[in-house]
Amino acid sequence: MKNIPKQFALALYEVLEGKPPGKLKPIIKRFVELMAGKNILAKADKIVVEFAKVWNEKNGIIEAEAASANGLDKASIKLLKNYITDLSGAKEVRLEEKIDKNILGGVIMRYGDRIVDGSLRNSLEELREKMIK
Repeated sequence: MKNIPKQFALALYEVLEGKPPGKLKPIIKRFVELMAGKNILAKADKIVVEFAKVWNEKNGIIEAEAASANGLDKASIKLLKNYITDLSGAKEVRLEEKIDKNILGGVIMRYGDRIVDGSLRNSLEELREKMIK
């Protein structure tokens, strides 16, 4: 097995999928016992991280990060969530806000393997490049 955490996370997701909440606890208990039997409890943290990724992917959830110099107001957060939803087709966007004093203005967004740089510094750099051409 090459990527044990991902394989176990996928297996757990498939076993839990569609089960009523009352049936989950015994399944998870058995899963942990299986991990103990295979002597991989040390990888539990990685399995949980991979499970969250699988869960989000299967349920159309995207985790994103928005970095700005001074924080964002509610209207801007809603606008960014809608923008990411439109770009990605996600059902839900979970946006984590970060303050980065190195950003002069604007926002830098990260989601999945994408970065959308709407910072003032990037805009000025693009303008400089256009003027040079």
